[in-house]
Amino acid sequence: MSSLLPLNATTAEIALAETVARMTDVPVPVREVWDADTCPSGLLPWLAWAFSVDQWDTTWTDGQKRATIKASVAVHRYKGTIGAMKQAIAALGVDVQVQEWFNMAPAGTAYTFALLLDASQIGATQSQLLKLLDVVDGAKNLRSHLTTVIPISNSSAPLYGGAAALLGSEITVKFGGIPLLSDGSVISDGTYISNGYKLT
Repeated sequence: MSSLLPLNATTAEIALAETVARMTDVPVPVREVWDADTCPSGLLPWLAWAFSVDQWDTTWTDGQKRATIKASVAVHRYKGTIGAMKQAIAALGVDVQVQEWFNMAPAGTAYTFALLLDASQIGATQSQLLKLLDVVDGAKNLRSHLTTVIPISNSSAPLYGGAAALLGSEITVKFGGIPLLSDGSVISDGTYISNGYKLT
């Protein structure tokens, strides 16, 4: 790069110009940095700040952080609605259903809602629930109030079934029309059961 300094530039000015000239050689992948899928992990908190993410936790996994950033625009577009709340919760990878007061049986107090948390096979710790409540509080409308978090747990296991079919046989052994026993003797009533076979 050619210098724009005058001929009478001081040594400090020349050193500063050379330092600044080297800064242009540093690659700045702007397109990658502004994409939640390709942004380096260390820059995710700044990207979240740029997208105005309301709730952020450094202990989240990379996938949760990226999903939260991607969902931020949609959450802010519909913020204060049940759809925004569901989308903010879904970004964390938590399976939660929102039950509003008019969908409860019997109907709940007006402008309240409950969270039905699916804790099947994985469970949920208290710290995870507190983080979830922070996300819900940031996305819900101001008039609605969370009353209950109901954990739903379903245990599933493989079911094995088996079946067996038995086939029996009835054998009639006759010698000249006269029933015989296994030793060759005849019985008077004409029937004899031996080893599961009925001889008549």
